[in-house]
Order: sequence, then structure tokens, then C-alpha cells
Amino acid sequence: MSLLVLLAVIFVGTGAALLARPWPRIASAVGLVGLTAALIASLGLDPTVRLDVGGTALVSSPYLRLFLILGAFTGLLLSMIAVAAGNRRDGPAVTLGTLGAAALALSMPDPRVAVLAITAGGMLGVLLTIVPVGARVGAGVGLRDLRAVVVAGAMAIAATAWIGRDLQDLVAQPVVFGLAYLAFALAVAIRFGVIPFHIVVARLTDAVPETGLPVLLALGPASLAIVAIAWVDSSIAPLPVDVGPERAIVVAVAVASIILATFAAWIQDDLEHVVGYSIVGDAGVVMLALAALDPAAWTPGRTWILAFVVTRSAFAAWAAVVRLSFGTSRLPDLRGWAIRSPLLAVGLVTVIVASVGLPMFAAFEARSELVDLAIDGPLQAIVLIATLGPILYYLRVLGLGARRLDVQSAPVVDWRPHRTALDLTDVRGSIARVYAANRVIGVTGLSLVLALAALLTSIGAFGGPEAAAGLPPADTIPGEQAP
Repeated sequence: MSLLVLLAVIFVGTGAALLARPWPRIASAVGLVGLTAALIASLGLDPTVRLDVGGTALVSSPYLRLFLILGAFTGLLLSMIAVAAGNRRDGPAVTLGTLGAAALALSMPDPRVAVLAITAGGMLGVLLTIVPVGARVGAGVGLRDLRAVVVAGAMAIAATAWIGRDLQDLVAQPVVFGLAYLAFALAVAIRFGVIPFHIVVARLTDAVPETGLPVLLALGPASLAIVAIAWVDSSIAPLPVDVGPERAIVVAVAVASIILATFAAWIQDDLEHVVGYSIVGDAGVVMLALAALDPAAWTPGRTWILAFVVTRSAFAAWAAVVRLSFGTSRLPDLRGWAIRSPLLAVGLVTVIVASVGLPMFAAFEARSELVDLAIDGPLQAIVLIATLGPILYYLRVLGLGARRLDVQSAPVVDWRPHRTALDLTDVRGSIARVYAANRVIGVTGLSLVLALAALLTSIGAFGGPEAAAGLPPADTIPGEQAP
């Protein structure tokens, strides 16, 4: 299938879902159908086709295909859980638009146009926060998120445009390259909300449901990070220019995010903030790929991004199901949750193994390699250990789930499937009763499927490392790989 067909499917679905926003149920249905169609189109995408369109090119690749498949799959399951939980109905449309922006960006050789597409997709994501019904605070959060997206996009566009001009007449070329590199790296940092730009993340977790956080903080920014890695490898790394001070800043941002975000997630008392800061911590590893300034970081950087998007989506889905099952996401009120819902315990353990990883997992090896490439000296061992820090907040959540509970005050969680009699005189009512009786077990099953997908992605079962080794759009030749 052509990339143009896939883009048409995505953007038609996005437009239809947005037009149906006045009718929430219809908008949700249209968005889910659009995500399903996008997943099918991504599965059928030909990864070897290059199309010349309007003076530019759209270049398919195995990595683009895999990124879209995983993005559409995780987005579809997250949206289904969100609809079942009664969350905001803009999720499917925003996810579709984000996927469309990523498809354009990752298929374009020109980083300036790619950044413009990603920025437009990020602005669409503000719909999740900017019009929360009756919530002035949420609207303020949306405006701050919009400002962050615009500022990051402007910085990245300025960096790529400045380096793309004729530099023969510039007197201080090393300074220009260093500042451009720093601007693009900080643009990625702003989009991810890594430390010290994490204030937006803290506010988003108050205004956006768990199922929307991976779209805003992982899926959309991930495409910008991929473009940034390709740009750094082609425009900065090969040049005999000293960008040591700028690189030190990027390393500091990455290390601070890995360490401090883990601590922040560990001390939180609600799952939304744990999910948000877990994304920030893993995004710090993405920043190491930009700090490495080494072509060897190309493959592990893109491999880690795939695992990062899926594992954090799985954790967010698990948190959303916990809220639906127990009516709260506050950790002090979730004592004994694993005893009351064994399937959720299985899901969290699967997410832990996927996100922390084991030696020989593709994601684990990619993360270790990025630390080795970006950091030298004693700090390297410290940061490598810090990347395993998520175990701390996972163990805290698991420990609460295993604690004894007060049987008299503990709510009953109906996690088993139920049969209900079919009344042929009221088929619609019978379907509604079946759905109501099995809603919790249904969304729990969806979260388990997503957790399994995260585990397989982390292992490398979908060919992530092989796809990640492919060349960027400007130099893609079918069958060729980056050194």
C-alpha cells in the first residue's frame, strides 16, 4: 500500500472525528474506526517506495512502518479503554492526527518540513486539555501546553533553517553549529517535558486522563526526537566543530531527568503523576541519543524510542484500568489492589519486565549502549544504575497491592466475566447489560494485551533493532543499512 493512501486514511479519519465533536458518541466511534483503518493501512504499507510529491519526497521505510503500526495499535487500545472509562472523547482524533504528523515527518528528507508537520500535530494534541468541560484550570494548562509546542517547534525550525543556509560568509561557524545543536536538543526536551521543563508535565497530569498522557508526552515528541537524531547525525556529528559546552548541557538535562523524574514518580500519591514522571524519566534516555554525537547511537536510539512509546502506553493503560476498577487512582486508597484483582497484578508485572528489561532484551541493550556512548568516567556507572530506578516506584505500587486490606471497607472489584441472558424482545438492552456487566474485565483484557505488546517490543520480537538500523529518508536505499 502507498504511503499516500495511508496518509489519506489517517487525515480523513482525523477530520471526520473532529467534525463529529459536537456528538461525543459519534466522534468516539468515528475515531475508533479511523484508528482501526490506520492500523490496517500501516500493516499493508510498502516500506520500499519513494514518492516525489510537489518538489519534495515521501520515503517509506521499515522503521516508519513499524512506528506507525505500534503507534496505531497502542493508540487504538488506549482509546478503547478511554471510551469505556468515560474519558474525554477527543482522544481518538488527537491520536490519529499525531500519527499523521509522525508519518509525514518520518518520511520527509527535509528536517524543516518534518518539524513543521510535528508541530502542527502537537498543536492538535492541545484539544485534550484546552476545552475541558467547565474546567478553567484545564484550559490554562492547555494554553501552556500549546505555548510549549510552539516554542519547541520554533526553536527546532530555526536550528534546521540556520544550518541549512549558506555558511560561507559566517565568521563564527563553530558557535553557530553549537547553538543550533543546543536549540534543537532543547526543543526535544521541551516537547518531552524533561527536567527542567517538567512543570507542563505536572500540570498535564492534572488535566488529562491517563490514556491521553502517552499521546501528548511520548508518541508526538518521539517523532521529533527521531528527526532530531537524524539531523544531528548528518549536520553536527560529522563536522570538526567543538560543541563540548552545548553537549554538556544536553547530558545534564538527560541525567537530571533520569534521576530526578524517578524520584518524583516514587514519592507521588496518585497514579497519574507516577505515569507522567515515568515518561519523563524514560525520555531522559532519549536525550542521551542526542548527547552521544556518534553515529553508533542511531540504532539504539531509535530502538529505545519504539520500546519507550509502547511500554509507557501500557503503563498508562494499566493505570486507567485501575481507576475504573477501584474508582480512585490515589495510592493510599489502593491498598490490597492486587489481591482484589489478580489480572491487574499480572499486567503490572508484565509492564515492569517490559520497561525495566532484562539483559539481552533489545530495549535493555539499547539503553545501556546509549549510556556508554553519551557518558564517560564514573558518572557512567551511576547513570546506568539510575536507568533501573523505575523498579523503586513499581515495587511501591506492588507492595501496596500485596498489603492486607480491611475487608469491611474495601470495595468489591468484579474482575471475572459474566453471562447475562439474551432477551430477544430487547436486544439493545441485552447488549447494554452484557457490556455493563463485563466492562471491567474487558478493559482489563485490553490492558493485558497492551502489556504483552510492550514486552514483545522490549524484547525486539517485531524486528525493531533491524528496522532502527535503516538509513534516514534522505539516504534511504532499499535493502541498505546504516553502518
